Amino acid sequence: YEEGDLLPVVLMAVSPSVIVVAPDSPIQDLKGLIAASQQGAGLNFATAGTGSTPHFVAEMLKLRARAKLQVVPYKSGSEGMTAVVAKQVDATSEASPVVLPMIKAGRLRAIASTWSRRIAALPDIATAQEQGFADIVIGHWSGVFAPKGTPVAMLDKLNAAVNTALKSSELRARLIPLAIDPLGGSRAEFQAFLDAEKARLGPIAKAAHMKED
Repeated sequence: YEEGDLLPVVLMAVSPSVIVVAPDSPIQDLKGLIAASQQGAGLNFATAGTGSTPHFVAEMLKLRARAKLQVVPYKSGSEGMTAVVAKQVDATSEASPVVLPMIKAGRLRAIASTWSRRIAALPDIATAQEQGFADIVIGHWSGVFAPKGTPVAMLDKLNAAVNTALKSSELRARLIPLAIDPLGGSRAEFQAFLDAEKARLGPIAKAAHMKED
């Protein structure tokens, strides 16, 4: 679909990226990762392919924190995490629900999350902002869109229904333990979020010469 074919209805939820290393890695936090990357040939950072959220995390670290990282694209986030466990690469990042089981199992160690607040299911993981990197902010978000031409009354009705569901204790009890943060809000707020994300992430994609695979 072209972007203009769809109308934003509501921002549903976000799953922050979590930057992870092997459990026995000497890297303990984000500053440690940056410092280690600036030694010698730098560090290898796995991504889920060109333009993926982990790719944006790596490029943010390079542009905003002067990390020296070699981006290593894999076909999926799962492959990237496996590469960290196998010590084929030094670090990666992936959506919080994806890394949560491996962190709890001790197969990966989280050194930072990348949203504006800590993840409720992983409260001990400090955000990049808390660690002094205010520009390292990104999440895997999901939202509801409708076809262009959908009546405004129907868009408003759908927005209201989703917001009611996201506020329910039943849904929150299912999402939050999975490290998914329910959001919601108005249609205008969702559009503002989309505009801000494009304005913020566009220059990073351009600087990194990201192209569609």
